[in-house]
Amino acid sequence: MPTYFLFFLATLATALLLYVGGLATLAVRRRALPGWLGGKATNVVQAGGLALLWMNVGVTWLLFFNVYRIHVDMSAFGNAAFQGFTTGYTRRLPIVVLPYGAMCLAWSLLLWSVPTRFSRGGMWAIATLLIVSVASTPWAAGALGLMHDHGYSDDAQFQLQAAHLVRSLSVTLAALWALVEMWRLPAPPVRAQASPQMAA
Repeated sequence: MPTYFLFFLATLATALLLYVGGLATLAVRRRALPGWLGGKATNVVQAGGLALLWMNVGVTWLLFFNVYRIHVDMSAFGNAAFQGFTTGYTRRLPIVVLPYGAMCLAWSLLLWSVPTRFSRGGMWAIATLLIVSVASTPWAAGALGLMHDHGYSDDAQFQLQAAHLVRSLSVTLAALWALVEMWRLPAPPVRAQASPQMAA
């Protein structure tokens, strides 16, 4: 297994542990999670998480509407052409999976932060949607694995597209929720400017 994929799996596992640990802590303590992350660190992770959210919105829909549908076209040229395409796709997979893993990790980590620009409820909603997207990932990976081992099949293609649709919708809803949270930010205080008479 490639090193980058092990790193990807580690980020997903850490994100899941932080999320499940947060749920368990909430159930036991019945109050907000302790803020391990605060101040500037929270702002940096939130900004990075927001950027990764919108990046992954574009990537997931590109895969759904374009890349994965090429499987059908390539299968018409025979298994050798299809396998050549899937091999090329797999070779370029780090640019897809590593930002996705980083996004999930960032928002699970933010559950343990002191809220600054997002409400606690908003961060939980975003993190939950991303965990839903993670839950769909094994179905998509399983379909890709089946086609890699046994060639193209309509059933595997349907499984891939259905699982990836869940992932795309979850990431998109999370990004839109983050946008709503930003819109709900209180307006910055308006500083009163001294009039010319007062300045004199």
